[in-house]
Amino acid sequence: MAGPLKAVENGYFRAFNFSGRASRSEFWWFSIYYAIVCGLLFIDLYKSGTLFWWFFALNIIPNLSLQVRRLHDIGKSGFWLLLCFVPFGSFVLLFFYITPSNARDNRWGPPPNGGNQRWGNGSSSNSAYAALMRVPDVSGATSEELEDARRREIQEYYKTRVLGKTV
Repeated sequence: MAGPLKAVENGYFRAFNFSGRASRSEFWWFSIYYAIVCGLLFIDLYKSGTLFWWFFALNIIPNLSLQVRRLHDIGKSGFWLLLCFVPFGSFVLLFFYITPSNARDNRWGPPPNGGNQRWGNGSSSNSAYAALMRVPDVSGATSEELEDARRREIQEYYKTRVLGKTV
């Protein structure tokens, strides 16, 4: 899941990248940012300013690329954007934008941020927890040593698999 700052950063740094995928959170965080800035600059437009038009013109390409990448994320081609020229086509596009991401690879690449699978191989959290709680085959160790070793192993597992940090 992309946060607001990462979404805006990806929106601008990947502005000319019309391939690949954009997650739902990345799309909506950038859309909220864009709406807020346009709203603030619209006040300037009311006072006969031109900042709104400059911002709008400079953000056409980043918005288009983000919309195309969002459509790729749900398995649709970027040509579906042409629906905005058809009556009620914007509602279809809105439905596509709120549709959850495909959790598997598609022809535009792997899912952004690892997809919806928290445990990497698609297993449920219960089976991952059961794998963590297996009893090690160690002879001659005290129960405190085993407990400390398991606690460290679980902490490392949590850091790498859940938080995504490297140990």
